[in-house]
Amino acid sequence: MNAVRAPAIVALLALLIGAVAFSVDPEARLPTDHVASAVSERTASDGSADVWFCEGPTPGAPGVDDRIVALTNPTEIPVEGHITIVDEGDHRVPRVFEVEAGERIEFRPGPFVPDGRFAAVTVEVPAGGLFVDQQIVGEASAGMDDEPCATVTSATWRHPWGTTERPGTTAVLLLHNPFPGTAVADLRLIGDLGRRESLDSQGVVVDGRSLVAFDLTGRIADSGVVSAVVDVRVGQLVTALFQHGDGTSPNAWHGVDLSLGAPGDAGRLFFPGPPVAGDGASVALLNAGDETVDVEVVPHPVSGEFTVEPFRIVLRAGRREVLDLFGDGRLDGAGAFLIEVRSLDAPTVSASLVTRAAVDAEAGQAPVGLDVTSAVDHAATKWWVRSGRAESGGSASLVVFNPAGAGIAEVDLGLVPVGDADEVGAAGELLPTHLELDSGMMVEFALPPGVVEIESSAAIVVVARLDGPSGRTSFVGTAGAGTVVRPS
Repeated sequence: MNAVRAPAIVALLALLIGAVAFSVDPEARLPTDHVASAVSERTASDGSADVWFCEGPTPGAPGVDDRIVALTNPTEIPVEGHITIVDEGDHRVPRVFEVEAGERIEFRPGPFVPDGRFAAVTVEVPAGGLFVDQQIVGEASAGMDDEPCATVTSATWRHPWGTTERPGTTAVLLLHNPFPGTAVADLRLIGDLGRRESLDSQGVVVDGRSLVAFDLTGRIADSGVVSAVVDVRVGQLVTALFQHGDGTSPNAWHGVDLSLGAPGDAGRLFFPGPPVAGDGASVALLNAGDETVDVEVVPHPVSGEFTVEPFRIVLRAGRREVLDLFGDGRLDGAGAFLIEVRSLDAPTVSASLVTRAAVDAEAGQAPVGLDVTSAVDHAATKWWVRSGRAESGGSASLVVFNPAGAGIAEVDLGLVPVGDADEVGAAGELLPTHLELDSGMMVEFALPPGVVEIESSAAIVVVARLDGPSGRTSFVGTAGAGTVVRPS
């Protein structure tokens, strides 16, 4: 998920500034052992709490220049909370913070844990009302990643696509335990030669409030595709997969990518098709169950005038398949389309959309940017998306689609005032205020910088896309209310 973020709304907080902005509070209340809600309302009026989980690299990791975590307060009252930063070396730094109404602060986790190559940040807001996201910047602007932080913990996580191709690639699975109690997980890795397990991948202990960086590159080396299955015996975790490529691998991709795991399996999944047909685009399918399943990958062209035969795949137990979307030509001329993945048997499937920019053969240039986006099994009636300015020569867009088989969704959009009021007003003029989406319909339009709130009469799905010379990214928005699993 590689992209470009506009300059910070509030000055970046380095270590010394951060020490002032976030006063140390050793007694600060930290998350307890519970499952954090993925769909908590972003409002303090109901007294709900929000917990956000941000995993990722620091500038000590391969190919990374910078990482910024941002806290945005779109409400009309100040928001206070607690932050805990941990690295893979068991260093832990607690802080308290306050974000004024309609403001935003940013900080770098790296300086707080200077010896860590990776860091996990837990943000707890006892009264709710905050939006938390992060940006990762690749070396020499080669790739960027931009996405909201996770809002859910789970005992099962799936990562359908990664790569450890030699030379020049790095893949690290991050396991974060934000709770006081110890968690124990079993990992299954599926490479080009099938399933791989080792003694050190079974019974992996993740201490309370800690981070484990599990290097896939050394454990299942030189595999074009690696899938990871995480089953937690005790406790709950949050997982993410960090990847870096320097352009020398057979796939020739260059940049950084951080993809959140899918918290479990499903029988029906959704995501928008790739934005550019000429780019490399594939769907990685993973069956973590114990039975063979028949899977259909169903493209739904938005025009309604083009019919595409579904891709049918037999997916054996504990295996994965990678489908080249444009390999057989059936999508030629289809235009924009949605993708539905459905298991005709047991609901044991997870999926990712993988895109890479096309290689410029004449210039001999490796593509900058890899984007891995997990499919979702839910829609919602309220969404939040935050975006910075698109880089020069790039674009930022918002994709909104109605996955239901019948019914119209009445959609209202608005830009939440955060920061300079005049700038917000100018950006808001670019945003449509009302849409009507028939079943299976998708629209895409320019995404202005800021926090966009989307409310709908029926459950919809919202995805943001950022693309530019330094990379690309796409991410699912944060569901705020009205979540419906496997909308029909």
